[in-house]
Amino acid sequence: MNKRELILDAMMDLLVEGKGAACSVSDIAKKAGIGKGSIYYYFKSKEEIFDALVERIYNEIIDKCKILIDNAQVNAIEKLSLFIQNYRSSRRLSSIDTYLHQQHNAAIHQKSLAKILSSLSPIIADIIKQGVDEKLFQCDKPEETAEIILSTYCFLFDPGIFSWTHEQVYNKTKALADLLERGLMAPKGSMKFLCE
Repeated sequence: MNKRELILDAMMDLLVEGKGAACSVSDIAKKAGIGKGSIYYYFKSKEEIFDALVERIYNEIIDKCKILIDNAQVNAIEKLSLFIQNYRSSRRLSSIDTYLHQQHNAAIHQKSLAKILSSLSPIIADIIKQGVDEKLFQCDKPEETAEIILSTYCFLFDPGIFSWTHEQVYNKTKALADLLERGLMAPKGSMKFLCE
């Protein structure tokens, strides 16, 4: 493993231990088992290390979603369900999310949401196109529809922005499922996976 990856792994370990906000570049170097000077060869600051770690984690989420959907031999509704389930489970990264949701990390949080939106929307657009071909959906603008679906989902259910109760989350996912079924002219009840 190269030193850059060792540094990112060390930062992740510190975040998992709950020391991410308080750690210094020296702490990261010690955790990585390398000299502090080595860190500055790869990164200018602790913030740049964290930015690179977030980029790596989100790339892993995006790659996992792409592979899962590319290999799934199911209809569009089942693919959309797989996509949402995979995205939900991938997003349960409490140590990263806790750090991302701190006030001083608002810019990187926005950047990470924009990366998710731009990288995953094409996957959803392809699922919508498949659904149109399968006569499960009707949609003239799959790319734009995918962006709206994902931006709503990512923003509305971001725990760093909103603190919904379980009942509120259920009601919002139910409303989103109803909107998607009507907007895509999908079979009634086909989007109920959003509420599960």
